Order: sequence, then C-alpha cells, then structure tokens
Amino acid sequence: MQRALRILIVDDDIVDRRICRRALGRLDPPPVFVEAETAAEALDELDRSNERNVDCVLLDFRLPDMDGLELLVRLNERGIEQRVPVVMLTGADDVPVAVEAMRRGASNYLVKDVDGRYQELMPTIVNHALRDRELQLARWRDEQALARYRGDLSDLAQRLMDTEKTTTRGLAQMLHDQLGQTLAAIRLGFDAVSATCASLSSEPARQHAARLSALIDQAVREVRQVLVTLRPPLLDERGLLDALDNELLMQSPALDGAELQFERASGLAGVRWPADVEYAAFMIAREAIGNALRHAHASQVLLSIDGDARSLRLRVADDGSGIPADLSRPGHLGIVGMRERALAIGAKFALESTPGRGTAVLLDWTAP
Repeated sequence: MQRALRILIVDDDIVDRRICRRALGRLDPPPVFVEAETAAEALDELDRSNERNVDCVLLDFRLPDMDGLELLVRLNERGIEQRVPVVMLTGADDVPVAVEAMRRGASNYLVKDVDGRYQELMPTIVNHALRDRELQLARWRDEQALARYRGDLSDLAQRLMDTEKTTTRGLAQMLHDQLGQTLAAIRLGFDAVSATCASLSSEPARQHAARLSALIDQAVREVRQVLVTLRPPLLDERGLLDALDNELLMQSPALDGAELQFERASGLAGVRWPADVEYAAFMIAREAIGNALRHAHASQVLLSIDGDARSLRLRVADDGSGIPADLSRPGHLGIVGMRERALAIGAKFALESTPGRGTAVLLDWTAP
C-alpha cells in the first residue's frame, strides 16, 4: 500500500493553507499535512526526527519573518539527501519572483490567480516535483557510484603502475648484474682466447671468431637497449625534461629523415613534478613518439610541455597517417596503456586523430 505523503504548507494566511489542503486532498492516499506560519516554524519542522520526513513543501513568498526566496536558499543549503522539493506559491503580481525561485532551486511554482485555477493544477505540480526529486536523487546516487568507481579504478591503475615500476627496476637490475656481467665475462674470455690462438688459427677459424665477436657485441648492445627501455635514463636523477631530451636523442638513429622537435615553456628550468607524474608523462610521451615514428610514418613530431610545479600539460603531435578508426577505439592496447597511466595520476587524457592528417596526444595534470 502506498504511503501517504507528508506535505508542509508554509503560509501565514489560514485561508490559503485551507485551500492547499483541500486541493491536495484529492491525492490517493490523502496526504498528511503539516502547517507553519513562519520560516522559523518551517525550519524547526524540517529539523525534527527523520521518522517524520516531509516529502514536499508548499512555500508562500510573503512570510512575516523571512521572504520565501531566502528560506528557499536556506533549504537548498542542506545535503542533497536531506533536501525537500519546494513548490513556490506567489501572487499574480509576483511572477518575476516565481522565475527567481526556479533559478534558486525551486521544483516548480504556482501563481495564485483570482479564478483559483492553480488549485486544479496543484496535485499535478506536486506529483511532478516529487518525480523530479526522485530523478535528481537517482542521478546523484549514480554520480556518486561513478565517482567511487573512478576512484577505485584510479587506485588500481596506480597500484599497477607501482608494480610495473618495481618489476621493471628489478628486471633491469637482474639484467645489469647478471646477464650484463656474464656477457662482459664472455667478451673478456673470448678476447683472451682469440689473442692466444690467433697465430694458430686458420682463415676459416678467424672468420668464425669474427662472427662470434660481432654476436657478442650485438648482445651487449641489445641488453643496454633493454636497460634503457626498462629504466629511463636521467628520469630519477635529473627529472622529466632532461629525460625527454635524452629520449629524443636516442630516437635519432631510427628517424629515417623524420624531424623531432621539443618545445618547453619558459620558466620550467629546474621544475620537478612528483615522481609518479614524471614517470607517467615520460612513458606516455615515449609511447606516442614511438607510435608516430613506427606506425604513422610521421615526417614531423612535436613534443611540447607547459605548466608549473603544480600542473603539467604535455602534447605530442605528428603529421603522420593518423590512427585508423578500428584502432582508435578505447580497447586498443597502446591507447589503453596511456589512458591508464593518466588515470593513475589523476590526469586528463585526450587523443585527437584524423586518418591521413596526423595525431595529437594530450596529457593534462593538476595537483589535487
């Protein structure tokens, strides 16, 4: 069985209060009415036990202790879950007041015309106000749930990025201390054996030794490249700007005629951002530059950075082939990785791309 509504009528005129009760008495089930002649009485009623919640307020504009607009503002200062839908009642000469009431958060208004037509509209207006209130509450709860979800997702992305940093540092350390040292020992041993046997070896043996020497050198270079990939040089010691400078220099052998430019705003010399922010920004820039060179075949790539100690704006733009529609969707792994890194530091991420007209990757971070 549907619960009877509890309606608060705030009006210092007893006749008008009686008219409201009669007009709304047609609702099914008939409402329970609470009356207040002043704003103070209305506030007292609304502050009472939650067991007797008011579902809707009919509020007259002209009250002896406070005008209805001021009381409306006071009512809307409450938390959204404690707010009550308010229908403003005005005289025929107070239509601008009704408009202002809507601007200040009233659910609706009724003009008390001399013919009494507003009495016929009152049940419909109150029902609409109640439905609007339910929609507002549902939207607010959905927004709260979405905010919690985003917060949880951001926390997860942060933990994943922390795990990635820990894992890559550990792997880099192992490569340096174990495989790197092993290769160095192989090189020393091979050189020693080659020097000892040089005079005894045949030409085929010398050629074979040269090939082995080249393979050892290649393995050493590849390990060094992996170490650079796993542990961005200079990032921890000298910061994001120097690390990106170095990254562009290291990309030079693979440019094949492409032009890389790095623009930084004035005043950024010596600026450092939080370690997580610098790491995420560096990895996003590296991914975007690599995509532009390897996949979009760009002839020009522009990396730009702006901001201050509490904000960072990074942009990587290229003139390449752009991202095909089937790869620009959120599920594409490279894009997902960049989005997750931005999410982990609470930054905004955007990707702008038109097939055949280039791509721009944007990261915008502001300290909380």
